[in-house]
Amino acid sequence: MTVKDQQNWNQRYLAGEFGFREPDPFVMEAHENYLQPLLREGLAPDARSGLDLAGGAGHHAVWLVQQGWRMVLADWSEAALAIAREKAAALPANNTLETVQGAALDVLTRFQEQERRFGFVLVSFFLDRAVLPLLPRVLASGGLLLYRTYTVDNERLGNPRGPRNPEYLLRSQELLEVYRDMKILHYNETVANKGVAELIAQRIGS
Repeated sequence: MTVKDQQNWNQRYLAGEFGFREPDPFVMEAHENYLQPLLREGLAPDARSGLDLAGGAGHHAVWLVQQGWRMVLADWSEAALAIAREKAAALPANNTLETVQGAALDVLTRFQEQERRFGFVLVSFFLDRAVLPLLPRVLASGGLLLYRTYTVDNERLGNPRGPRNPEYLLRSQELLEVYRDMKILHYNETVANKGVAELIAQRIGS
């Protein structure tokens, strides 16, 4: 992403285009079926946190804070993060949202160098292939990766939303190949007439 791209996203957030949205049903169902059991099973205290990478104005991160997670929201758009902080300020004082401004690859590299680990990582409608192999490295043992974004089938299925550049579109079963060393808990492609892939995978081992 270029500085021009960053400025464009800032302008879109400031215009209110993406500032206030409801959590995606995929995230809500994943929380009920996969994340809540992690908490019940007793994650180590330092793993009771989640990373929402390229998470925009925090429509997922703020909701997950309300569900009991300590959340880190990372995005390149400072305007988006400012909206998220404003929303988080209305939450009870014991709810925590940390915001980190930066490109996804830089954020992950920094966390890996710091040996920082999360109980789960969420990536929703964002693709940078350089980021993909780094995601399991910031997961705690037993932690979950939740990934959902557009595939190359999106335009063929007639969905007007989403990118057209194949650089930002997953190939069929690409996530299964990239994360073949993880335990796949859920995988689906092509959701509700959209070209979308969604994955939930667990890091195994230390």
